[in-house]
Amino acid sequence: MFSDLWVLFLALVILVGLISGQGIIISLGVMSLLVGSLSWTWNRLSLERVIYNRSVSNKRVFRGEEVELTVTITNKKPIPLAWLQAEDDFPENVELRGGELHATSRHGILSLRHSTSMGWYERVRWSYRLVSLNRGYYRIGPATLKSGDLFGFFNSERQESPQEYLLVYPRVAPIPQLELPAARPLGDTRGGLRIFEDPSRHAGLRDYQPGDPFNIVDWKATARHMSMQSRIFEPTVTHNLVVVLNVDTSEHIWEGYLPLYLERAVTAAASIASWAFEHRYQVGLFSNGTPLLADRPLNIPPTRNPQQLPIILEALAAVGPFNVGSVSKMLTQEAHKFPMGATLILVTALLPEALVETIDYLKKRGYRLFVSYVADDKPSAVSQGVPMYEMGSYLASLESPYAPPSR
Repeated sequence: MFSDLWVLFLALVILVGLISGQGIIISLGVMSLLVGSLSWTWNRLSLERVIYNRSVSNKRVFRGEEVELTVTITNKKPIPLAWLQAEDDFPENVELRGGELHATSRHGILSLRHSTSMGWYERVRWSYRLVSLNRGYYRIGPATLKSGDLFGFFNSERQESPQEYLLVYPRVAPIPQLELPAARPLGDTRGGLRIFEDPSRHAGLRDYQPGDPFNIVDWKATARHMSMQSRIFEPTVTHNLVVVLNVDTSEHIWEGYLPLYLERAVTAAASIASWAFEHRYQVGLFSNGTPLLADRPLNIPPTRNPQQLPIILEALAAVGPFNVGSVSKMLTQEAHKFPMGATLILVTALLPEALVETIDYLKKRGYRLFVSYVADDKPSAVSQGVPMYEMGSYLASLESPYAPPSR
């Protein structure tokens, strides 16, 4: 590599040639200095106006779904590149079809590498198919570009800061196979908790009572009956359903966690939320697990907003195995935030005694409780009147090569 010492050395060579009157030495020194200067300048300009672009056809996908990945490098200057190397970071939980991801020294990071030469104002493009292997929120990038002069004396490196993020939704399984009764498993949707009267749904008449607002008085009926009559309206009912996800898969923190059971629980939670939303429930999500960069329980209040299901699936995609406390403690602390009379479906791989007691507590407070058990072993008994759905065998039948291995 050339350096300031080389420049000083070549200057001394030229000086020696001048003193000794040796033209060959002078020529050699001048030519070397010119080549070094040209190489240095070429290197300084090599990465100028070189644009690296990476695009993914869809940034929100389901596990196992393919997306198109396009990498484009453009040289927007009248100086060719003798060589160019690009390395782009990818998570290990994706599969690249049409190319190869190389191992790196960083945990969980693979590298997509390209080597090429480029003429002036040239653009090169590579296309691949990217397959997501597991749910999660993954970062793609940054990319590192390396180039230099033709002779290899100098090289430059630049990091491209723009990054892509790939959100992989959890699996959503068909509800008929989730071992829930096919027809209204949570009761008739004409039921629900009656909150207030709906003025658009007229149900009849009754005698006027002191305190009735005048806007519900039916004046025509009052004239016919010769006494004041008030309208009766059908009550509006609520159908609030909260999916409660317990991310704990072992009773003690030091035992670690079972990735397989966690994925089963997330799949069950996503499937139940999707089913409930399709059946016009106001769906919410609560979990003692946390999404990325969060330090509080996951709590999405129930609503029928059209964007609610994507919001829930995105939260489930990012939820990890670490909790902010036991689900029994979190439920006891946060129960007052749930809508009155809501249906709670607890998705869990564990049923310790504390959680069974919490189920009893919530039932006494007027909530409708259901338990979706995702482990392989036989669950402990819960209170009478709390349905238990053992989903372990069904979820095991869904497991594919993409599923994480059991510990």
